[in-house]
Amino acid sequence: MSKTLKIEVNPILCANQERRICGELSYDKFQQIQQDVDSSSEPIKADVIFSREGKFVVLTGRIYGDLVLQCAACLEPTVFPVEIDVKLAITNNESRLSSAPDGYEPYLFEGESLWMNEVIESEVVLVIPSIARHDVCPVELPKSSTSKDFKLEVDVKKNPFEALEKLKKH
Repeated sequence: MSKTLKIEVNPILCANQERRICGELSYDKFQQIQQDVDSSSEPIKADVIFSREGKFVVLTGRIYGDLVLQCAACLEPTVFPVEIDVKLAITNNESRLSSAPDGYEPYLFEGESLWMNEVIESEVVLVIPSIARHDVCPVELPKSSTSKDFKLEVDVKKNPFEALEKLKKH
């Protein structure tokens, strides 16, 4: 699978043709989460189909892959598996959002065409953790201030009334 998902499509035409789109989106094509994803991440893969559900254009399928994120506790890389079942009701009319078919999430886009990379990334953004962590970090983390490597640095602040005390003594 080497077809890129950075393509622009007409969702109505795709739904009328029941078009299937399979491809990959590499981490460097992400705009919203690129700084959170490590460059060693494999591309995210998608296998989706446009169709119709009543008067709505719907997009169903799967987005999957593994993203490498930085663990907030130990700062080492951690693999986050992405597995998303896609069920979107696609519309460019905000007034139709509330009438999306049951079981489908509404997806609003502007204009007449849809960028597939934006759809894929918006779904991935919803599932990645705001703070990535290992279940068990591969390195030992300091548990408390009694750890032998823990050093508490205390800022010694001058008493703001010290100058007044000196004046008082004179």
